[in-house]
Amino acid sequence: MEKNYRLTLLLLIAMLFSVSGCATLSPNFQKPEVEVIAVQPLPARAGNNLRFRIHLRVFNPNNSELALSGLFYTLRLGGHKVLTGTSNNLMPIAPYGQDDIAVDATASLVGSIFAAVDFINLNQDSIPYELEAKIGLSRSLLPSIKVNRSGVISLNQYQ
Repeated sequence: MEKNYRLTLLLLIAMLFSVSGCATLSPNFQKPEVEVIAVQPLPARAGNNLRFRIHLRVFNPNNSELALSGLFYTLRLGGHKVLTGTSNNLMPIAPYGQDDIAVDATASLVGSIFAAVDFINLNQDSIPYELEAKIGLSRSLLPSIKVNRSGVISLNQYQ
């Protein structure tokens, strides 16, 4: 009886490692990279919420497809939490591939005011950003992974 139990357990573990999309179990799995390409203001809607479209580039450094189930993200500009958003309509990223995605976000009024005041006082051509993203994985034993990215957004593109 114990021998059958061990054999069943070994077969189950072997199947888990052979299932397509379980690349996050691999010791060579690398987190995807996400970078901000652009932040575009959207037309005002009812409720006067400030909304933006964030253009992101997602890189898959792995040899298997990265099946995305969703994304939750926060964008800080100049250290101030300005944008937060979610998306659940994402296409898979090919092995060793990259894809550009656009996601909509709602601006934090308080964070936006503080960021705007800082940028006006500093009179800069660029804004440092920090992106925190939680990426949901649909074909993995791990439900999600977190990615952090920082960089600079040029303000010259909006002139």
